[in-house]
Amino acid sequence: MIYFILSVYSLVLASFLHVVGMNYPLRKPFLRRISSECDYCGEKLQLTRMLPIASFVLLKGRTGCCNQPMSWSYFIVEMLSPVFVCILYGVYGFESSFYLYIFIFSLLLILYVSDVYYLHIPNMFLFVYFLSCASYYGYVDLSVLLQHMYQLILGTVVFVGIYLFARKGFGFGDIKLLILLCFLLSLKEAVFIFIIAVFSGAILIGIVTMFQRGMSKKQIPFVPFILFGFLLCPFANDFFWELVLYN
Repeated sequence: MIYFILSVYSLVLASFLHVVGMNYPLRKPFLRRISSECDYCGEKLQLTRMLPIASFVLLKGRTGCCNQPMSWSYFIVEMLSPVFVCILYGVYGFESSFYLYIFIFSLLLILYVSDVYYLHIPNMFLFVYFLSCASYYGYVDLSVLLQHMYQLILGTVVFVGIYLFARKGFGFGDIKLLILLCFLLSLKEAVFIFIIAVFSGAILIGIVTMFQRGMSKKQIPFVPFILFGFLLCPFANDFFWELVLYN
């Protein structure tokens, strides 16, 4: 029963976060919207066309009003959320780590959508999540906050150094996000996420380039690969560093 409840809540949350990621960069309101509308023709959507996952499948990936192809980002975000949340619960239960990972996951879902659609990472979300987590760490224990500030400083040195060394490979928004992850988690976890993101991105881009010429010259969003690295982090980070450092 708990898995069903978590799935429902995570689907609703994912759907809302997708709306936030699509609308905030365009400065469109998303909290006071009376109803959702079609991305193409602007027609107000009926409730039956807004059901997470089900609407995408039943409508065969096309809008019900103007028969235009729906973005796969809807399906990806709504599929990822319940799977990740339920696995996370199975591993951590309702420990503090569970809530922290969900908190960061919500940020990455927003930035995933924003980066895929607009190649833009809004500073406002980075600041809000930093301030929220800093307040929590400070409330728990000042020493905890200081430890995470130390991770933030180390992360700034590491990732700004990477940015200066490989300037054309990453946008500065990606670097700011990785630095924030150092604060929210730790430098080790952020580096793990970065390594997975780089390798998975290189593999996918290499495969796509084989079939689409000129793909390597296009600007490609990096947040989806950061999100992929983060999804593995709660389950593989410790094993990865044990493998690297002690073998």
